[in-house]
Amino acid sequence: VDKSSNWEDDGWGAWDEAETQEPEEEEEEESTYKTQTSYWLQDCVLSLSPANDLMVIAREQKAVFLVPKWKYSDKGKEEMQYAVGWSGSLNVEEGECVSSALCIPLASQKRSSTGRPDWTCIVIGFTSGYVRFYTETGVLLLAQLLNEDPVLQLKCRTYEVPRHPGVTEQNEELSILYPAAVVTIDGFSLFQSLRACRNQVARAAASGNENIQPPPLAYKKWGLQDVDTIVDHASVGIMTLSPFDQMKTASNIGGYNAAIKNSSPSMSQYITVGANPFTGFFYALEGSTQPLLSHVALAVASKLTSAFFNAASGWLGWKSKHEEEAVQKQKPKVEPATPLAVRFGLPDSRRHGESICLSPCNTLAAVTDDFGRVLLLDVTRGLAIRMWKGYRDAQIGWIQTVEDLHEREAEKMDFSPFGSTRSPSRVAQFLVIYAPRRGILEVWSTQQGPRVGAFNVGKHCRLLYPGYKIMGLNNMTSQGWQSQTYQICLVDPVCGSIKTVHVPFHLALSDKKSERAKDMHLVKKLSALLKAKTSNLDMVEAEAKELILDIKYPATKKQALESILASERVPLSALSNITQTLMDTLKSQEFVCVDEGLLQFCANKLKLLHLYESVSKLNSLSMQPSTPLSDNDLAKLLRLDEKEFARLQTLLENYKQENTQTTVRFADDKDGILPVKMFLEYLEYEKDMILVKKLDEGDYVALGSFFFWKCLCGESSTEEMCHTLESAGFSPQLLLSLLLNVWLSKEKDILDEPQSICCLHTMLSLLSKMKVAIDESWDSQSVSPWWQQMRTACIQSENNGAALLSAHVGHSVTAQITDSMAEKKFSQTVVGADTDSWEALSLDTEYWKLLLKQLEDCLILQTLLHSKVRKKTTRVSSLQAEPLCRLSVKKLLEGGKGGIADSVAKWIFKQDFSPMILKLAQRKKETESTEEP
Repeated sequence: VDKSSNWEDDGWGAWDEAETQEPEEEEEEESTYKTQTSYWLQDCVLSLSPANDLMVIAREQKAVFLVPKWKYSDKGKEEMQYAVGWSGSLNVEEGECVSSALCIPLASQKRSSTGRPDWTCIVIGFTSGYVRFYTETGVLLLAQLLNEDPVLQLKCRTYEVPRHPGVTEQNEELSILYPAAVVTIDGFSLFQSLRACRNQVARAAASGNENIQPPPLAYKKWGLQDVDTIVDHASVGIMTLSPFDQMKTASNIGGYNAAIKNSSPSMSQYITVGANPFTGFFYALEGSTQPLLSHVALAVASKLTSAFFNAASGWLGWKSKHEEEAVQKQKPKVEPATPLAVRFGLPDSRRHGESICLSPCNTLAAVTDDFGRVLLLDVTRGLAIRMWKGYRDAQIGWIQTVEDLHEREAEKMDFSPFGSTRSPSRVAQFLVIYAPRRGILEVWSTQQGPRVGAFNVGKHCRLLYPGYKIMGLNNMTSQGWQSQTYQICLVDPVCGSIKTVHVPFHLALSDKKSERAKDMHLVKKLSALLKAKTSNLDMVEAEAKELILDIKYPATKKQALESILASERVPLSALSNITQTLMDTLKSQEFVCVDEGLLQFCANKLKLLHLYESVSKLNSLSMQPSTPLSDNDLAKLLRLDEKEFARLQTLLENYKQENTQTTVRFADDKDGILPVKMFLEYLEYEKDMILVKKLDEGDYVALGSFFFWKCLCGESSTEEMCHTLESAGFSPQLLLSLLLNVWLSKEKDILDEPQSICCLHTMLSLLSKMKVAIDESWDSQSVSPWWQQMRTACIQSENNGAALLSAHVGHSVTAQITDSMAEKKFSQTVVGADTDSWEALSLDTEYWKLLLKQLEDCLILQTLLHSKVRKKTTRVSSLQAEPLCRLSVKKLLEGGKGGIADSVAKWIFKQDFSPMILKLAQRKKETESTEEP
């Protein structure tokens, strides 16, 4: 089918899952076995609850009830999968098979309900004429034999709030189609009976001796006459004729002398599809017959079957086995049907109808036939108003979309003295057609609208359109109820997935003047512009400005700006200019017409763009390399003497030799460079403060490297960088976290460049002097959260070399700040006192000393575990080849007293020492202990 316009068919909506690509011609020639395995779903009776909480798959006598559960997929992503809740055979009568099924969710009677059903009832129709009702766990609640012919179709109608005051309120009902009759069960009566039967099952399971007879079912049974064949039906509901239609109908039936009643009668309308006539219209006058009352065949009392209660006969205790068998063999009485003649139809002797699907508003119906046509019927007038050709074996459904008035931009209007009333939300209906022979799913705007969307799907799918929601609601209980139901879905047995279709309202607006349709056209034009391969970026910037300013709706403007900011081809200057232009245009508008959310969004993105530009400029400036510090200067900086510093160098050198890890680096991988697209994705503004979104470790390190790596290498000004980040709105705690992540993750580069210790010391001193970094109430007798944050990062790190160096720097800066605080405090009391020869004590300093000892021990143990005594081994077992895990202070503390011994034992086993060497080591230790005085 040709598209009416290019831009109405692309990108308007999406599957809930990934859209299936169109198969190639070679893939169509599949093997016979694969075709048979994919085609099995077409032979099954399938039903999915509108609440998406239960699925029934049945074939012949067997059935499976599937319930959704959250599980982890093969990729580690949590997703909802259907698992078997119950399976077994459902047949009770000999030779009967399942012919139709429905999953009806029942509303909860509790006031605190949040829109989810209380439980779901499974209704199964059989070829024997029985209709049986089950719980989710396969327990039979009740069974009804309302007609002795096979059940052809089960359909349900639930309560819907009337859109207009003149629309007749429809009652809930369950309709059952037989070859020559239709039975409608009142929804309220069915709801009460199912609740009573379920309560009876629960009581019988608890005590075994209670029997509460549920209320009888109220139903109507109509014998459909003057029709050769019926294969499907639709119960439209109660309708009231207008005076003109009343006179026209009376004249057609009784002639021009027919008497006309003063009040217009109410009628229940039924539409059937089949043969002779192809489509039949039936009208049953309300009050012309009294509802029949059926004796409920309670499953617990009659013991038909139960997945829970399949014990020996006579468990209720009041009947013998022979009496019960006689009762079971005796079929209940079947009431005769009330004759109902066809009023009129669409006569076509060669055309045979296959299915009918009623629209959500009960005004239209779609019908499929054996000629590969899909017809659209006007239910009220009884006319075929549209036909689609080339859809053999088609499956159909409907989607109803409500206009969202909140997305509409506030328009300037002339206020009259009478005020202005806001028009109600409009409703659009779309017909969904699945053509299995072509493997395509199409969405059409009704009544005479174009095709608005098409998807390539498999050829063995099933389109499920329930046409109802949750049973048990009324005009009072439905207020404030937010039903969580789907409208239509597609089951794909090949990939084992269920997909739903979402259609935006604006696709129903085929008028060229529609603002929403125009906005979507501009968005798609902008998307094509950003994807086009062109070297003229100035032209791209100018066209993007023009397009985004032409868009009317704020939500669409925001969407367009987001797509521009996410583009990798648009340079930073163009991004800033476009955002600035949009913000200036918004500010120039009247205050009433300005969308505050969009204005704030532009201001925040502009701040981030300016920050990115400032940081990039600082990183690009080449600084004069400072004079490298000598070992003595580094030792004084870390407050260590010569022996302690030499020992630290030896430990780090041994650790570096044993922990060299080869890493693959590409030519374009450069530290300290981050694309503006990623920068905008990582950061967000909230109340003039910059926050980092939840990122994985690699992205977090990349963001920190963009800020601090050039500073740590001495290639950028540390003071200017800290001032820029602080003025932009970063908190010191967030900057400290980013700095430590970069330092600890780049251990190899840091150990190769000892001068980075000086840069870290400078950076940490500047961050500590920022506002709210160290609490003003902090003194030497309390623990500062600032330093505790840094110690926690060192404790959790598995890069022990970098963690030990950062701990030394942290201890040095802490001692420096503590000394300055103590010097200020005591200089007021002791004037001229010599304070160079003493060091101020604080609780944080002692914690640093403890951590330094722990990190040093962990470093030594890590060096040992990664050392190799033997370079060549003849045979290595799989356990010996397994690498030892990296250690951290946190892991050692959590491991307890035996943690270190366990790690050393694993290393000895990995080295494959002979027992003689271990004995020699033990003897040497004993001799050394005896020689000690």
